[in-house]
Amino acid sequence: MRNPLIPDILAFLRDHPEGIEEYDLLKALKAKHPMLSKLAEDQNLLLFRQHFLIMNALYQLKNSLWVEEQITLNITGMRVNLQYAPPEATSDCTTLSDSHDAKLGAYYMDWDEYVNTDKDAVEQLLQRFYNGIATIDERKDALKTLALHVDFIDDKDAIKRQYRKLARDAHPDRGGDPERFISLRQAYECLMHALI
Repeated sequence: MRNPLIPDILAFLRDHPEGIEEYDLLKALKAKHPMLSKLAEDQNLLLFRQHFLIMNALYQLKNSLWVEEQITLNITGMRVNLQYAPPEATSDCTTLSDSHDAKLGAYYMDWDEYVNTDKDAVEQLLQRFYNGIATIDERKDALKTLALHVDFIDDKDAIKRQYRKLARDAHPDRGGDPERFISLRQAYECLMHALI
C-alpha cells in the first residue's frame, strides 16, 4: 500500500536540503494531516503509530527514489536528508539485505507490524528499551552513588526515599554542591528507568 504521507514528506525534504529531524517532520505532518493525532488514545501507542507511518513512508520513498532517480534518502536517528550523489560504500555487508538499514526498512515496510502492535506490545518495547539502557554495572554504580546496598536494586520506594534525602542536602538552592546534586539525579533516573 502506498503511504499517503509520501508527497508531503518529499516536499518537506525538498524545502530542507540540509535535512530535517523526525520530530520536525511529525509536527509539520500533523499540521497538514490532523488524523495523525487520532491514531490511538494511548499516548505511547499514538507515538508508535505516528513514528511507524513516517518511517514506512520514508522507506517507501527511499526505495522508489533510488530505483527511479538514483537519489539516496539518508535515514538516521537524528536526521533525514536527500543525497543526490551515489553513496560511497560504508558497510561491510555483502548484500543489501544484510545491512542494518535494510532490516529496518523491512520492518517498517511490513504493515502487519503496524496492525499487530497494540498498547501492550508498545509497553513491552519501551520496557525492553529502558531495561537495555542501564546495564547491571551502571545500576550498581547508581546504587553506590545513592549509598544503597545492592539488595535495594529493585525497591522503588527505597530508591525514591534515599534520593530525596540526599538530594535535599545537595540541592544548590540550599547551598549544596550542584555537581553532587546532578550525580544523585542521574543515579536516581538510571535506577528508576530500569524499573519501569
